Amino acid sequence: MKKSIAILLSVVGLYGCGGSSSNNSTPNPNPSAPDFAPLREAIQDNLANNNAAAVSLAIYKDGEIVFAEAFGEKVKGEGEPVTPDTLFQLGSTTKMFTGVAALQLVEQGVISLDDKLVNVLPQIQYPGEQALDWQDIDIKHLLTHQSGLRDNSLDIDEPLVDFMKSIYPSQFSQMNPPGLFFNYSNPNWSYLGAVVEEFGQKDFADYVKQNVFEKLGMSRTSIGRSGATADGNYALGYQEQPDGNNGYVTDISQLPVSTVGHPAGTETWSTPTEQLKMADFLLNGNSNILDNSLRAQITEAQVSREFGGLPQNYGYGVFVADGFIQGDNWFPLKVWEHGGNTSAYTSEFFIFPEQNIAISIMSSGAFNDLRPSLVAAITAVGTLPSSIEEPVSSSEPTQYHKHEGTYSTGALTIIVSQEGNNLFFTIPEFESSNIPYERRIAPVGDRTFVAALNGEEIRLTFFPIQEGGESVYIRTRNDVAIRDGY
Repeated sequence: MKKSIAILLSVVGLYGCGGSSSNNSTPNPNPSAPDFAPLREAIQDNLANNNAAAVSLAIYKDGEIVFAEAFGEKVKGEGEPVTPDTLFQLGSTTKMFTGVAALQLVEQGVISLDDKLVNVLPQIQYPGEQALDWQDIDIKHLLTHQSGLRDNSLDIDEPLVDFMKSIYPSQFSQMNPPGLFFNYSNPNWSYLGAVVEEFGQKDFADYVKQNVFEKLGMSRTSIGRSGATADGNYALGYQEQPDGNNGYVTDISQLPVSTVGHPAGTETWSTPTEQLKMADFLLNGNSNILDNSLRAQITEAQVSREFGGLPQNYGYGVFVADGFIQGDNWFPLKVWEHGGNTSAYTSEFFIFPEQNIAISIMSSGAFNDLRPSLVAAITAVGTLPSSIEEPVSSSEPTQYHKHEGTYSTGALTIIVSQEGNNLFFTIPEFESSNIPYERRIAPVGDRTFVAALNGEEIRLTFFPIQEGGESVYIRTRNDVAIRDGY
């Protein structure tokens, strides 16, 4: 849980959406040959500065792969080098492929975006007291992280459909009614995978292999352990585990096996060059995979991420933005992207549609920072606009009174109060257990704040039921608190 919070905080300002930025520089109509020396240096620095055995990166520009190189070892300390053909795990970058599979069912008329989950996947054993909220979850809510379902990594090796029908709903209660706001949650995608498996009449991994990967020409990409072991050319890296027993793995059997989490991204194996075939599809389309109208919806702003007023949205399995953050810099460059992490791998996938550039980066290390290589890759083949101040909206203390009140998550009570121009909160359960936290929460934009809890920073956003009204919900990545009386 701590790791998921930390990773959320490191990227939460990165993603956004909207139209073109007027700050973009005009590309040189007669560019010189790319200079990849600074990029290679940046990749080597990333490899040295992260717990990883290898990094692989590929660049797509104007319909062609213009760079594909890999650095490091397949297994730490064994000396065998990785190549651009070496497989890595994608993590949550898988979600865009699961989204395509679900939209194929929509195109076929098998399901619709408005269909209720409980109708297309009957016999879900949700708690009786949450019946109405569960019955309101539709397919679009799943695709856009608006179901209200509690996040969970789902590193579980059980039959997908059976688990999502019976075990998950009994173990993880719904946090809030669906359709209220975006809150990233992996179970949304496991439910989509269960729907695909139910209607596709085959294992989810097999369906995606046949109907998405193979049609995209991604012949070496697969979901699950068997594809990687049969291929043989895969990287092993630095694994972080919940019990703190972290370190470099030397055998694929040391990695966790998960069936339930496959649609969300627990074990998809691919290469950067194969990933860029998905980039070509999102940019140019392929009617053999999905019609253009549905394909375009993947990278359209479907729901706001509601963070600090930044131009951030989510499509169907893809983040879409008017810019991205690297360090303290905001670069106003339209981007479609999705990152991913598993216990021993990091993946980054970026498309810059206005420059017809796409970049895929993979490493064999958990939760690596690969952003410097991203910036170097853009600079090598395109035009990176000058950075500007992060465009968060202003925070107005005269509106803080709307957030005052007592909220509950079921496990915690959060008492929010305004003192002068500052907002504070008190958590009685923390105080009785002597868990340290700072009472003042610092504003980031209009209704998003940063809280310091037990040595960690947590971002929280207040939501009203009616725009301009008093706040009713406090959203964090891992929980939602509801104001007393609602």
